[in-house]
Amino acid sequence: MEPYIFWLILGVVLVVAEILTPTFFFFWFALGAFAAAGVSFVSGTIVQIITFMCVSGVLVLLTRPLAKKLTKSEPRKIHIDEIIGKEAIVIETIDNKQGKGLVKVNGEIWRAYSDSDDVTIEQGQKVTILKVEGAHVVVHKIERGGEA
Repeated sequence: MEPYIFWLILGVVLVVAEILTPTFFFFWFALGAFAAAGVSFVSGTIVQIITFMCVSGVLVLLTRPLAKKLTKSEPRKIHIDEIIGKEAIVIETIDNKQGKGLVKVNGEIWRAYSDSDDVTIEQGQKVTILKVEGAHVVVHKIERGGEA
């Protein structure tokens, strides 16, 4: 296989990866691969690799902050920060002794445990998220008219 074909294939794969992902990151490496394809007609493998790395690196360093500014994408807060203290709806009865229970908060479903092993919280009731432990939340039952 001719070197320029390898670089062109790599460039196309990276463009496709850019299209399939919400980031604006792979495109710079695709441009680096296309630059290396152009260099492959006049130089050897080492120069092609250096061209790929330099063009990609320079583009990432110089244009990524600009791309972020243009897209105005803010990093999403971690879910843990968002849901602690929020009210959730029990969508599967929470029973610590049976190890089951699900709640829905902010449109997402979390495995849930009650803050007390003696309390069973029925489906449809409201709870407050106290903390997140791994992949589940610890909740406290909200009694009618306020918190318990």
